[in-house]
Amino acid sequence: MKEIKTDEQKKIMVEILEYFDKVCRENKIKYSLIGGSLIGAIRHKGIIPWDDDIDVILTQENYLKIISLLEKENDNRFKILTQNTCKDYFFPFPKLIDKRTYVVEPQNLEQISEYGIYIDIFSYNFIPDDETKRKNIVKKIKLLNSMMSRKKINLQKEGFKQNFLRFNKNIISKMLGYKYIINKLNKIYIKYNVEPSKHVVSNWPIYKIDKEVQQEKNINEYIDVPFENIQVMIFKNYDEILKTTFGDYMKLPPENERKSHALKAYWREK
Repeated sequence: MKEIKTDEQKKIMVEILEYFDKVCRENKIKYSLIGGSLIGAIRHKGIIPWDDDIDVILTQENYLKIISLLEKENDNRFKILTQNTCKDYFFPFPKLIDKRTYVVEPQNLEQISEYGIYIDIFSYNFIPDDETKRKNIVKKIKLLNSMMSRKKINLQKEGFKQNFLRFNKNIISKMLGYKYIINKLNKIYIKYNVEPSKHVVSNWPIYKIDKEVQQEKNINEYIDVPFENIQVMIFKNYDEILKTTFGDYMKLPPENERKSHALKAYWREK
């Protein structure tokens, strides 16, 4: 298979995002860029130069709507990967992929047969206003997520303790099965989305808890902004959201912290 260079990968990601945006607007579904993609929209008007992925996020209600819509789509080029559409898919959130491509992520313990260049789709979910309960719920989400996203042991980059924990979680997740873990996660989201609160957290929290928990009031309004060569949606209160997670997000990080996912992407043979 012919390798796809980084610049071409980014161009394809933007085209996937453009398709996602089109489906959302046609169905009156609001979304926002999030994480590094949101920083990129504000600071660079596009993808951060050293970044190589795009992340979007929706409220739980809109998240379920867009997944249902995309699972029913029969587009020639784009496909949403979930446990319903791909037999060996194991992430606890969907990815919208370009079917013409194939991606290898060397750190993954298993490779997904239908994997392609993608954008990640996340959701914001209500969590308790009580701080102790809130922290316990986020810890549980992070633990279950870490069991779903199975990574290889890597003693060169991480210590013995981290790898020992990963080894045990990999075994347990294999024994329990992905459907069991997904069901546990979904029960958490269903339970707390029934009674809206003042706090939300994404279904993929990777930072410290106080950096992940957001005020619900900040995700209710949206604006359009330029991103590369297209227009996309972001939260109107993006500044408060980004400051909570990243602090001074307009300041460029040191060069040694400008890391990418180092994806290997290829054109599929026709």
